Amino acid sequence: MVVTHSLARSPGGFELGYLALHAGRLVQNAVELAAEQAGMPAMDLLALYILGEHDGLTGGALARLLNVQQSSITPLADRLEAAGLIERSRDEADRRRVWLCPTPAGEAALRTTGQLARDAVRESFAPLTTGAATALAALLGEVVEPWLTEITGAPRAARLTTGGPA
Repeated sequence: MVVTHSLARSPGGFELGYLALHAGRLVQNAVELAAEQAGMPAMDLLALYILGEHDGLTGGALARLLNVQQSSITPLADRLEAAGLIERSRDEADRRRVWLCPTPAGEAALRTTGQLARDAVRESFAPLTTGAATALAALLGEVVEPWLTEITGAPRAARLTTGGPA
């Protein structure tokens, strides 16, 4: 299907893609600030946040979601594992695949540090009513969730139903 209409623009004249890019940067800045306040590298908190949202991922999927080279995942996972925040486990069906999953300590750190990030994100989106924020999340979900499913291999709802990584 070929879409021929132009991208929507904000009342200020900015294109939808440009606004979405910078909305993502607002969230990333909030995570970076929270990481700084917690005394941990921002990339480590971003990785932990992503792993927590997906209940664990393979290194390849994590690399794609972080937009980094897969070779940089090993030292990142080493740091998180040494800090007791994640654990590695072999895939039962394919022993070559390794899952990176938050530990209870990682989940606790994410709750604490993640709250700092959520507070900053909430402040960034404060101009929106609750209804508008819910609508924006639903619209972004329509666009982003199929891409996430492509990368992670299963919709989030399916992973939550089965109780673990898909």
